[in-house]
Amino acid sequence: MGDWHGVNFKTKGHISFNQGSTLPYILELHKIDGLSKLKNNVEITLLFYDATKCCCYGSAWKSSSLSPPFLINQELVFHSEITASTILLLEIVQIDANQKKSTVGWTCFKMFDKNLANKKFDIYHGSLRAIFFLKEPSVATAQLLRNEGVSITLSLTQRSSVRGLTSHIPSNYFHPPGQLNKINKTVSPVTLFLEEVEVSFGAHIKKFEDYMLFLLMTDAKQQNTNIRQFDKVIIKERRLKASVHNGLNFTDQFQVVYLENVHNSELQSLKSKGVISLAGVDPRNHVIFSLEYVLEVPTSFTNLTLVSSMRQSQVHIVSLRWGVWSLNKHLPPSGSIFKVPITGGPGLNAENSLVFTSDFGPMNANKDAVVMFKLIKQEADMLYQSTRDRLELTFQDTGVQPDGMERAPLKNALTETVESFSVPIINAGTAPMQQKMATEPRPMEPLLGDNMAHFDVKPSVQQDIGVQDIEKAAYAQIHNAGFPDIVDCDGRPAIELDLSKHYIYSPALENNDPRTCNTVVFQFLAVSFNKTPIRNMFFTVQFYCYTAETTPILTAYQVKSNLPAILYKFQNSDQTPGCNVSFVVDPGTRANEPGQFLQHIQSGTCIIDMWNADSLFHEGSVTVKLKRLARQGEHGIQSSQVFNILNNGDSIGRLHLRIANIGSVASVHDIKDLTTSPVIDCVDQDSTAELIVRPKPLSTVDQNLTSILSSQSAQKATRNRKMERMEAVRRQEDASYIISRDENKTVRAGQLTMVKNYRNKILNDVIRGALVANITVHHTLYSVYGTVTYFEVHFRNPNVTAAQEFFISWDCQDIRLVYDMTECKALKSLFNVTTPLDPDVFDSSTQPVKFTLRPKEDIYIPFLYSSNATKEQFDYTMKITNTVNSPVQLIKLHFKQQRQIINERFMFYEAENSFAKHSLQAPSTRRPEDLSVRASNENVLCGVDEKGQVYFKAPVPKSTEMSSFLLLLYVDKNCYRPYQIWEIDLYSLKRVDMTAVVGSQTKFPVILRGTDSVRCVTCFSSHPSIIKVEPDREFMLLPSTIQEVKLLYEPTDTGSHNYMVNVVDTKNRVVVERWMVHTTASLPVVSKTYEIPLTTTVSPTHKNISFSNPYSTNKTFKLKCNKPELVKFKEEELVVASKESVNIGLIMSPLALSHPNYILVFVNDVQQKCEECFALRVG
Repeated sequence: MGDWHGVNFKTKGHISFNQGSTLPYILELHKIDGLSKLKNNVEITLLFYDATKCCCYGSAWKSSSLSPPFLINQELVFHSEITASTILLLEIVQIDANQKKSTVGWTCFKMFDKNLANKKFDIYHGSLRAIFFLKEPSVATAQLLRNEGVSITLSLTQRSSVRGLTSHIPSNYFHPPGQLNKINKTVSPVTLFLEEVEVSFGAHIKKFEDYMLFLLMTDAKQQNTNIRQFDKVIIKERRLKASVHNGLNFTDQFQVVYLENVHNSELQSLKSKGVISLAGVDPRNHVIFSLEYVLEVPTSFTNLTLVSSMRQSQVHIVSLRWGVWSLNKHLPPSGSIFKVPITGGPGLNAENSLVFTSDFGPMNANKDAVVMFKLIKQEADMLYQSTRDRLELTFQDTGVQPDGMERAPLKNALTETVESFSVPIINAGTAPMQQKMATEPRPMEPLLGDNMAHFDVKPSVQQDIGVQDIEKAAYAQIHNAGFPDIVDCDGRPAIELDLSKHYIYSPALENNDPRTCNTVVFQFLAVSFNKTPIRNMFFTVQFYCYTAETTPILTAYQVKSNLPAILYKFQNSDQTPGCNVSFVVDPGTRANEPGQFLQHIQSGTCIIDMWNADSLFHEGSVTVKLKRLARQGEHGIQSSQVFNILNNGDSIGRLHLRIANIGSVASVHDIKDLTTSPVIDCVDQDSTAELIVRPKPLSTVDQNLTSILSSQSAQKATRNRKMERMEAVRRQEDASYIISRDENKTVRAGQLTMVKNYRNKILNDVIRGALVANITVHHTLYSVYGTVTYFEVHFRNPNVTAAQEFFISWDCQDIRLVYDMTECKALKSLFNVTTPLDPDVFDSSTQPVKFTLRPKEDIYIPFLYSSNATKEQFDYTMKITNTVNSPVQLIKLHFKQQRQIINERFMFYEAENSFAKHSLQAPSTRRPEDLSVRASNENVLCGVDEKGQVYFKAPVPKSTEMSSFLLLLYVDKNCYRPYQIWEIDLYSLKRVDMTAVVGSQTKFPVILRGTDSVRCVTCFSSHPSIIKVEPDREFMLLPSTIQEVKLLYEPTDTGSHNYMVNVVDTKNRVVVERWMVHTTASLPVVSKTYEIPLTTTVSPTHKNISFSNPYSTNKTFKLKCNKPELVKFKEEELVVASKESVNIGLIMSPLALSHPNYILVFVNDVQQKCEECFALRVG
């Protein structure tokens, strides 16, 4: 392939605006006419131009020098996205004998116009700069001057046969097909496993990392950034990426392994326990290595209104080193050790991004780091057995198979598994965060402004931290606690997964699995806390498209202090540990199941929130990745994991979970067919079929007539009873008396007359209803809120002799007809519709829309439905009429709403009757200009700012109420499908403002009103050490009464903060009232400051401070400190006589004297009012 760096230079700065799928094209340049008088050679330049953004993109192509008669005969292949604004620019430049270039002319044309076969385009005078001054570049205007007689002939065709070639090059990049055929030439691929991966530097890793953070601080100072935001920057991850590059484009996604510090004599190296798996590698290609650091920069949040998913840190990716390992056809045998140098600094690299400098202090000795690994090579014939070993498939021939189902052949399943090796594998001993890797360079957003002299910083979205296996001691305790087993449909325990092994996902095993029903089980095992433990709690689980499920109240029982507390159901008589929450996903859950579910578990998450069952405070959240829920052909799988419970980005404890997926075969009666075609067929495909109708009595098919005849029968029975009584009376008077009646014939004749009159009355309605039913088509479509639904109406002109005009109308504002053929093409591609396209058929100037069809001509009418309704089911009617307004076709559309999948959930606590204003960090893999946001509530204002943050402003309801709405993030300009859906929950509280001095205590009374019934309530504070509530025990709240509650505020630091107080009905466990306490604290007047030098000691240090009683009476004083963990008092209460002085004894811990500290000592009276304040300045 030649020099790799030379080829890569051609793609330097390559920019692509493509967001969707691309199509392959062949551009043929034939010849240039009209330049017979020109004696110089010429060159041709091709450029992509976007008329909407008014800029060029992709990569330019230049031809070789052409001599008269200027026959080009050049073929170029490329792939690009279908857009109406894409224009191809062509410029002709002549070269004289002195190699000076001058413009001959230029032209432009839309790439996706039809009939571009051997078409001539006029050449205009001037240069390509004229394109920026034209409103419609592809339309000839008077401003352009033609170069008379000069034209170029070319052809542009779309060919799916060259898709295999275009996969080797980036989008919007011209390339001759001959060179690509050499690249695409069949070579026996190999699978490479890079084991024992180690990154070695020429200096101490710690010195390297310290200097990197120092450069970060330097950039921060130059940009006048608040230094406090960067004083606690930590390195969250060290990772190495690897992917295969063919010199033009990456052939697969990056594989990632996480690195750890390993001491090696005087130096340090980074080593990984993971394995890099590169499947289907062409030996002529290259392996690209990239070393990255993930930095966490804390952000100061003093507002506690953000409770759940908002993080208190920003995560940024720094690219440190990169390197190239050039392969060859004769790879060394397996087990060989390789060393690949990786470098940094300015220069070309495969990702076209900035890299950390290689010229700085600690690295002067050896500027280039080295990646070392052991190569394990496997040919195609060896891959079958290796894949079987790595997957550890445990198919057992038990002879028991589901009815009518056969197990998929193992050979075919493994063959398709080999093809699925292109799925990225994240191998980690400890993988704190999930990072999405893309083959194309991501947009760069500088963390510290425009000064990027040192490195390129790429923001990223932080995920849940620290998913780990359960420790051995904890696992033994959980195993002995007696948790119920999770079993499959055959009663056998589900297979326990080993999370330390490599995870390889095979779509073939999932698609061939006859057990299409999945029962996902979350079993809550145990919990442990870092600080204050919680006794009673409950959890809410938000999984897939289901509404959040709430567990019963669970109680944590601590057996040993160093082991997690086992969870039991609150006041449960059987004492069975744990709690199970199950979700059944069957083919009738959603449309297009199980494909959507399998896609969701590969990249989606489940959100679990933990609540304090006593105070009803939200304590934290857990984000569970679902990618290990794929059963891969097994009857049932399970795994036991530990997740960090996060609250405002801080871990407050760990939750022990057992997650399982049990497969089962769906019953024929339970399966709901939710798969519907987007094409509504209004054409009778079997018009010759005979319709056989058997006659039935009208009284058996018409309910109205049946009810009338039934009433007549009741009247007849009443009359018969009366006649029998009269006959009995007459017989007592005269035994020979007989009443002659011939009633059966009379009654039958009356019924027939009634039926005849009824039939004549409803005859017209019955005929009209039959005709309407004959032309009516019923169709069901499944929609999701925020997602468009594309469908087409297939209609045929019933007239066999003449053309006819038709009109189509509908009764829904959310349905619109698609007139733009470019948009229609994109929608057909998005929804996999292969029907023919009918351009310029509909007349949009008339209402209803008019179109004309020839005899027996078919048409597919495209429609787009935007699902903005909240109802679960709704019906609409579409009508096609002729010129005399007679209905020709009726379409009854039945829309069924499906619940959307929530990607993120945010909780905010706000003051009642106010407006909530917040900004949330958008996914960093998208550029801000590509994002658009829409809210489900029309009263919510939302958008995306220049920094890429999603902001919203929403009204807050009354106190104790909660309002919820959705934020839908789109990355496509037409907003067809949301990229992510966020749920925003606003909890309303009554606001109380309090001010105090640090070290003293302030009381503030609030009013609590009684409800309609008697309640036993208790007050709880979110921070009991700062905000105390009186009464602090349970009390009775009578209906329609007023109860005074006192809030005691005792701040420990300055500034403004928000705290919460809940009043909870302890019997019914509901919130009666909520208060948001907004506090402001200031420093007291310092009487005297003591300077204490820094010392290194291992034992506590004693110090005395003199204090005098200024009062004329004896007083009792209480001592406090703003940092009680550093300073303690010999006596916390002093009784000082009038005008006397005493010494306050301080016991200072070694930690207080080892680094600079500013400690305040408060002398308070018995009412906790600050009388005097002393300061201790250490250092």
